Amino acid sequence: MTKILILSGTASAVNYKRALGSITDVTLFVTDSSSYAAVLYEPDVTPFVVPLARNIDEYRKALDFIIRKHSIDVLIPTSDHDMEGVMQLLKNGWDPPVSMFKPDFDAYHKLTHKGDLIRSLNKLEMKLPKLYNSLDEVHFPIVLKPPREGGSKGVWILNDQDRLIKKYQEVTRVYGEDVVLQEYIPGGAGSIYLALLLFDQKGGLRGEVTSRSTSTFMSWGGGGVSGEIVDEPELLEMAKEIIAACGGWQGPVNLEFKKHADTGVFYLMEVNCRLNGYSYLTSMNGLNFPKAIIELLTNGNTEFLSSDTIEQRKNFVLSFRETHCESFLGKKH
Repeated sequence: MTKILILSGTASAVNYKRALGSITDVTLFVTDSSSYAAVLYEPDVTPFVVPLARNIDEYRKALDFIIRKHSIDVLIPTSDHDMEGVMQLLKNGWDPPVSMFKPDFDAYHKLTHKGDLIRSLNKLEMKLPKLYNSLDEVHFPIVLKPPREGGSKGVWILNDQDRLIKKYQEVTRVYGEDVVLQEYIPGGAGSIYLALLLFDQKGGLRGEVTSRSTSTFMSWGGGGVSGEIVDEPELLEMAKEIIAACGGWQGPVNLEFKKHADTGVFYLMEVNCRLNGYSYLTSMNGLNFPKAIIELLTNGNTEFLSSDTIEQRKNFVLSFRETHCESFLGKKH
């Protein structure tokens, strides 16, 4: 029996739960900093409430306790904050007795900083959004955002100087002085494309697929509400070139691009070093990335995943429903 610890009850964790549900020799343990996370109440899941990943010392103690008490075999972060916490712990020398991906910290740090990422790729022959160094040199419309937040937190599209100054003050007060001022790439519904790659422990490519959000939470982008698998070999080549330029990777990595409404050119927006939020789209199309990840972490090998093998493509629309619980989890660990 393989015991898998999934960090954070995110939408990505739902994919792991669904995609691994048919495997009888797997037991799932799921953490979250909130006792209201829906995945904690899924059947056949052992739930834990843990400290925020940014409370790094308490976070490590909680993970060490769970790993030791339940003899965890595999550890998988599924949120930006958990990925950040785990990477910082590994850099600090953390070496738990589990199987997990251990990417290069410098590559991780570069990939996940929305400003440094773009700056580091300027020598590549691809279109990249322009970055501005100060409020005085911007050309509107402008995108203002913190460099390391996910879920569209703190992201603003602004069209005049007065509003830019006001929102700049708000964002820096909440998220810190390090912010990104970026050229706005026009494009509405259907303009957000994702390239999902999977690398093994030696950096070898073991899976690749592109998808498109047909609608998103915001008119300009953000989290996907519906989507479909698409064939975009140009995006896959760009994604692989970007990862190589940043130092390579281990595990899943998701690159987000936006297709310019006027020119049709793809621009890199950001990189998430994990399975993306609606990655169940790949599972429902027969590309079981969670299973491939577990196979790589347990026996070092898996079948190459590609959209070429999909016989009948399926799309999806995200819906919401309430899950009524008799009681919420109150105890930590």
